[in-house]
Amino acid sequence: MRSLKDSLPIVVSYFSISTAFGMIAKEYLGFNAVLMSALVFAGAAQFIALQMIANKSPSALIVLTTFLVNSRHLLMSSYLSRFYIGVSKRIKAVVSFGITDETFAVASKRFQEGKANPSYNLQLNFFSYSAWVSGTALGIFFGAILPEDVSRVLPFGLTALFISILVSSVKEKSDLIAALTAGIFAVVLPSGWNIVVASLVGCFAGGVAEKWMSRS
Repeated sequence: MRSLKDSLPIVVSYFSISTAFGMIAKEYLGFNAVLMSALVFAGAAQFIALQMIANKSPSALIVLTTFLVNSRHLLMSSYLSRFYIGVSKRIKAVVSFGITDETFAVASKRFQEGKANPSYNLQLNFFSYSAWVSGTALGIFFGAILPEDVSRVLPFGLTALFISILVSSVKEKSDLIAALTAGIFAVVLPSGWNIVVASLVGCFAGGVAEKWMSRS
């Protein structure tokens, strides 16, 4: 099964990172941490929200912050939706819920190769989602037995995974220009909308570079 094979790196990474999340969240949310992973399914947003909960931030501010962090998913869903012409809104909604940075990168790369398939995207998202939720549960029940030094480095797995996917996706000069431009803007701009703005600018830069190189 191609979707299972493609999801394995994501599954391994998500499982370790969500285990770390469960270990940390247990103190503040208890078993509700599993419910949070099941309903939110967003690594960066969950860690940010957890930190804000620990700091006793207002609920409205937590909701607004997580919305801004996850607003980039609007761009991802819009991009993938063009491959789903004729597919029911229910299927599109399920696919949209399961989109993450990593599943989007893997799915969009396959779709660009002319192998778009809603069932592939659903399976890819399901395997990744299952790893995230089950890892959170494991972190709550068995996290205490892991050494503290190990739990501290687990969250870096998400960053390492995405860097690996990004590097493997850069094949043309225009891809490199888009990636570098987006990366620079994401770092330079203030947090909040920086990811969304960086994504838009990166796409624009990549498109301009591709058109310019095709003419030369």
